[in-house]
Amino acid sequence: MLQIKRSFKIEKEKSFADDTLKKTDLDSTAIVEYLETVRSEYEIERNKKQSFEDRAGLIITLLGAICIFLFEKVQIKDIISQMTMSLTFIDFIKVISGLAVYICFGFTLFMVVLVINVKQYNNFEVKHIDEMLLKQMRLAALAKIIFTYRDIIMQHRELNEKKAEAFRKSVYGVFATLVSIIIYISVI
Repeated sequence: MLQIKRSFKIEKEKSFADDTLKKTDLDSTAIVEYLETVRSEYEIERNKKQSFEDRAGLIITLLGAICIFLFEKVQIKDIISQMTMSLTFIDFIKVISGLAVYICFGFTLFMVVLVINVKQYNNFEVKHIDEMLLKQMRLAALAKIIFTYRDIIMQHRELNEKKAEAFRKSVYGVFATLVSIIIYISVI
């Protein structure tokens, strides 16, 4: 019963909205401005995605350089062999920093993968444009386009916020990796 009432209420609201849109003059609304705004916001969100992926590429390049240095100077077998001996404080610092190098490196690599991870970004589905849509009143059609863009932008923002957080963590990971390498090398 409740479902029928909701369905009736939605149909009533649609009917009211359709009647209101039919009576409204396009020039007396701000709908065109809203359409331009959502188009602009859509482009901003798409550019953010591209920016994160470009910057993640730079971090991957930096990780590649660190990796070459890492395997040459900070070797796991050296760290493990030091762990089996009785440790002085200096040896302990060297072991901890050596382990931190690998842990931070792995963490950074994982965060960068999250940034460049290919997740489905919604797009405006042009395949749904058909004759019925083209026959709609202009104001109603523009309203549908605006709401569609709004939903797409909200999804893009959510994904971009996740990418931003992963990117921020990957930058911290690079910094921690470099600090750990410096400590490992400087401790004799």
